[in-house]
Amino acid sequence: MQNILNLNREWKILKDEIFNNRPKEAPYPSGVVNRRELLLFAESFLAKYQSAESLKYKDFFRDFYRSIMKAYFAW
Repeated sequence: MQNILNLNREWKILKDEIFNNRPKEAPYPSGVVNRRELLLFAESFLAKYQSAESLKYKDFFRDFYRSIMKAYFAW
């Protein structure tokens, strides 16, 4: 598994999923709400990865980000 995230690519994926791939119906069904919460968690961990100075924390936040995105796309 690659140790470094391509931040430009990851931020673009999040932006596309959050702003462009949203349901047209409102209020959102509960399954959609749960999936979109995962995007917010992923956004948070990606930001923490980007600002972390320690390699230990970068690895920690990268792994959390990847597992959240894996769960999001598997849903």
